[in-house]
Amino acid sequence: MDINFNDFGLTFYKASLLTGGLTNACLKVEAKEGTFVWRPVSTQAKLLGADRNKEREILTALHAVPFTPKVHSSNEYGLLVEWLNGDVIALDKAQGAAVSLLVSVHQLAINDFNDDIKNEVMSLKSRILDYWGSLQPKFQTLEMQTYVDYFSQQEEHALFVPCLCHYDIGAYNIIVREEGYGLIDWEYASIGDPSQDLTTMIIANQFNADDVIHNYCLQRNFDIEPWQKAVAYWTPWVCFMGALWFALGYQLLKDSCYKELAEREMSKLKELLPLMQK
Repeated sequence: MDINFNDFGLTFYKASLLTGGLTNACLKVEAKEGTFVWRPVSTQAKLLGADRNKEREILTALHAVPFTPKVHSSNEYGLLVEWLNGDVIALDKAQGAAVSLLVSVHQLAINDFNDDIKNEVMSLKSRILDYWGSLQPKFQTLEMQTYVDYFSQQEEHALFVPCLCHYDIGAYNIIVREEGYGLIDWEYASIGDPSQDLTTMIIANQFNADDVIHNYCLQRNFDIEPWQKAVAYWTPWVCFMGALWFALGYQLLKDSCYKELAEREMSKLKELLPLMQK
């Protein structure tokens, strides 16, 4: 779908494809009025659980938060948001910034969110089953089926009071700006259990879990032991969800790096949670 960015009140100069990211095929849009990111609605984005309408509603409600991109416009084909000037943080310098941003996100008020967003709590089980259902049979393995059967039988309930979660605070989404850090790519943001978000951040960046949990609890003045137990509980869930996400990436793009990443996450999962294959 060709987009006429002048329809968004812009004096359009040019658009260029942004590299990286599986769900989006985003564009950097340059105009007289500023620089923006076009985040399209796509089959890939929907298949992987990204929700542009939800992303728009959340970012609009957070318009006064300094580390979030501002929404400029949207339509049925996608979302146009502010481009945050700066550089993506280096992974070896990201841990402290990532924890601080996670704490900030979890402490954000959700009063301005609509009831649909407030009441729709993220479910790792549902996401796992959705990803599995979207995988073509040739990309499904008996090993994966064993874990699908296992997780589908587990009860999932929040271990802590649900709050706003980003669910993708990786170094790749942290921007170093003159005025502080920015956090981009809110396509998976949802109300959810903060310990799931913490676990997701640790696994996505391969951070040291003990260090991150200690830092997080120190900043929030929490007892560390319940959070250690929660991260240990959610880690197999998040590893398997990641394995299926990468498997879908391989299905969509046929890029062998996604297959290798899916296999890496499955190897980690088998060590954490050994199951007998049926």
